Amino acid sequence: MERTENLLNANTISFGDIISGDNVYQVPLFQRDYSWKEDNWDDLWLDINNAISSNTRHYMGSIVLIRKSKKNLEIIDGQQRLTTLSILALSCIRFINELIESGIDKEENEERKDILMRKFVGFKSAKSLMFSPKLQLNKLNNPIYTSYLIQFHRVPNVSKLVKTNKALVEAYEYFYKLIKEDIYKQGSTDELIDFIEFVGDNLQFIQITVVDELNAYLVFETLNDRGIPLTVTDLFKNYLFSRVDENDHHHIKNKWDSILKFINYKDFSNFLRYYWISRNKLITEKELFKAIKRSVTNQQEVINIISDLELHAEVFNALSEPTDDLWKGNQDVIKYLTELQIFGIKQPFALLLAAYEKFEINDFAKVVKICSIISFRYSVISGLRTNVLEQVYSRAANNIISGKSANPTSVFKDVSQLYVNDEIFTNQFTLKSIKTSSKNRLARYIVYAIENKMGNSSYQFDNDSGTVEHILPENPSDDWNNAFVKDTQLEFIFRIGNYAILEKKLNKECENKSIEHKIPFFKKSKYLLSNEFEYEEWNPNRLKQRQAKMAKIAKQVWRLDY
Repeated sequence: MERTENLLNANTISFGDIISGDNVYQVPLFQRDYSWKEDNWDDLWLDINNAISSNTRHYMGSIVLIRKSKKNLEIIDGQQRLTTLSILALSCIRFINELIESGIDKEENEERKDILMRKFVGFKSAKSLMFSPKLQLNKLNNPIYTSYLIQFHRVPNVSKLVKTNKALVEAYEYFYKLIKEDIYKQGSTDELIDFIEFVGDNLQFIQITVVDELNAYLVFETLNDRGIPLTVTDLFKNYLFSRVDENDHHHIKNKWDSILKFINYKDFSNFLRYYWISRNKLITEKELFKAIKRSVTNQQEVINIISDLELHAEVFNALSEPTDDLWKGNQDVIKYLTELQIFGIKQPFALLLAAYEKFEINDFAKVVKICSIISFRYSVISGLRTNVLEQVYSRAANNIISGKSANPTSVFKDVSQLYVNDEIFTNQFTLKSIKTSSKNRLARYIVYAIENKMGNSSYQFDNDSGTVEHILPENPSDDWNNAFVKDTQLEFIFRIGNYAILEKKLNKECENKSIEHKIPFFKKSKYLLSNEFEYEEWNPNRLKQRQAKMAKIAKQVWRLDY
């Protein structure tokens, strides 16, 4: 680690110093495609203008490079920033190029263009007269960058480009427009030259250059320990490539790309952690990378973990997408995954990854049901501590992977401590409020489930045309003040016991009328929660009585018998 410490004591270097020399900077195969968006460009533009206004330097963070040969370096960290600054420089030069094409100060502007191109972009070939850039992007981005942007050629069919290449073109147009409107104000190139030279001289980086991938990984780890924000995904990805022969980078990259077809880059760390704790002890995200580093130490282990992650990526994605084609035809899986989605519960995902891997689909569906009902009783209604959930689910997943748990009954035994008993559940349900203003789908799910149990019916809460009726209205008229003290009304409006289901037309007729005027409309409804409403008065005591009755039905709806 002493060598890494020395590497980290690098001198500050400007963007101009980085890009103006003879070095060629290559974005390696495994790095992300260009992904900056307008918010990022806008922040950069604002930072530059603030620095210009105050005549100060602006710090752009660290960049980590691997020296592959005397003049060839790979960018391990910093490619988004270097790419964007190169596009910004190109946008300035593009404006000068258009002045040349218009015949304005042609000779002087030709010289200006050549100087700026050599400093910020690359070198012109004596044979083809095409510019060869100092910055080489990845396989997907490089053709647009080298064949169009730095040649100042119009990009055809921009709307049909892949998202990342469209972002490159849009960044180019974004900065060009700002330069035209904000910098080239007086019809003189002096402002343009002053602007781009300020960018080159005053945007500062800490440049860290290492000799191989393993040292780059060590730098990454040290930067992370020092609080510079590097994600688990960045650390993991770069570590994997550092442990594999360069000849096999394409193989690993293909698997990485396959994973990212299902998992968003920003969600990868969650996926990785749930995968990891499905077969290892529970660990926090902060500890995850170090645990993986201890376990994955050679090329074969890298291939094993990336291959396993590739197999699980589609499943993990589908756990949050009940309508995914993976579940097509499995109505029970769709039903219970939909419920977990409504509850906003993901803690069981480690268990579900393990169950999907080892069980037949029917048994997997039963495990999803176990997780859904436990989640409803434990989290949605009882609001118990969440810090024990992942511990229990991880241990249950480990037992499935190891073969100790071979069926849903065994799984339930492993997680049974989370199953809230009937007494606690009904007590908590009797007191529960669910705000339709923020959790309307959850409220519909609950009242429809009770309705279906009461009438042995099968209304679909997501598709049925019925509406949730607030018996004490959301906006009570003064007629309600005798039954519910005005200052306490909000406490009761969103209680489950205050809910029924009504046809839209009947609900509109009810509005905020008093209870005696609502009851005739209730009696016209096909829904039992309204049609069998049995109270002539509606006040806190009646509401509590009704909610206690609903709680008894609820314990039958959300029940596991193992």
